[in-house]
Amino acid sequence: MKTKIKMAVGIVLATFTLSACAQKQESSVKDMLKDPSQQDEVLTLMVEDHDLGKKYITKMMDNDHATGMMVDELVNAAANDTILAGKLSDMISRYPDLMLLTTHHFMPVIANDSLLSDTFCDHTLEHKDLEKAMHNKMEYKKSMEKNH
Repeated sequence: MKTKIKMAVGIVLATFTLSACAQKQESSVKDMLKDPSQQDEVLTLMVEDHDLGKKYITKMMDNDHATGMMVDELVNAAANDTILAGKLSDMISRYPDLMLLTTHHFMPVIANDSLLSDTFCDHTLEHKDLEKAMHNKMEYKKSMEKNH
């Protein structure tokens, strides 16, 4: 009987001890992350570990606020870094629907700015097939308007 009581007390104490350790560890992680050098160490680990980085990105993509922050930072960085801007453009061009959606979104912005419009036209004229396609489309549109 005494053995059973000792065993039960031992199990209860072990449970309380493990429970206390688990709770203390949670708060110690939060406390640890209050230290900027510890934050930097954790973030560096996440950036350098491919699998952990992917998990972090997935977690951020599941959160609208975090996704918005990532997009803002990426666009701001690309605006000041031609290499990053090129990588971003290359990535977008792999997804034609996204590319068309993006182009469609920017057309009113381009149309309302004379410098952007002029630059856009210059870029378009650099591509003879695109220039010809736009010319044909405009001529077709004119002919349709005359017939109606």
